[in-house]
Amino acid sequence: MKKALALQLVLLAGAIYVMAQPPAASPAPMQQGHPPGLQQHQQVDLNQIVEQVQQVAVATNGDLGKLRIEKWKTDGDQKAQLQKVADSLQRNITYAVPGLISDVQNSHGSVSSTFRLYHNLNVVYEFLSSLADAAGSIGKQEEYQSLAADAAALDSARNSLSQYIEQAAASYESRARAPKPPPEEVSAPVRIIVDDAPVKPAKPTKKTTSKHLTHPAPKASPSPAKQPK
Repeated sequence: MKKALALQLVLLAGAIYVMAQPPAASPAPMQQGHPPGLQQHQQVDLNQIVEQVQQVAVATNGDLGKLRIEKWKTDGDQKAQLQKVADSLQRNITYAVPGLISDVQNSHGSVSSTFRLYHNLNVVYEFLSSLADAAGSIGKQEEYQSLAADAAALDSARNSLSQYIEQAAASYESRARAPKPPPEEVSAPVRIIVDDAPVKPAKPTKKTTSKHLTHPAPKASPSPAKQPK
């Protein structure tokens, strides 16, 4: 039974290590609000869920740091495997969870970013529950109680997150199925041209006279008659 538990924890450790990698760069921050298509009044408050996840993450990270797996009643190989699981959980909670929460807040609680956070919490919950079971069988009782309480709080937070995603998805679908109103017909404006300006008569064209007029040559005066001598 211990070997089966150890194998399960090793497989989970590989999966959670991938989830613990820092997420890609988030888009530019946006103002807080409700996701597009989601009704403003919701039974599930996303801000409260995020705050709950943050509180659970802090508490779980502290309890994981207090574990003394080297003193658990098992062989060295299984202790090393269980310690690897605890370390993977701490990396996920320290690096992956805050980045995913930031994505949810920056995207106004979009369905895609919220689902990524929900998926990661599912993985963390599976790890944490397995580690709590191991603590209960081969560890100390107080260690088991702390981890079991953390797992229960995380389970409550992920269930609330699931409800939020369901409501958001239903709102998107209802908006997509809603009939769209017909487009309003806009008639082209009629252009009326009014020309009331009187038509000015054309100015008469003046005849141009040449400045160089030909005057008639003066008549030659008769030569005076010769006087008789």
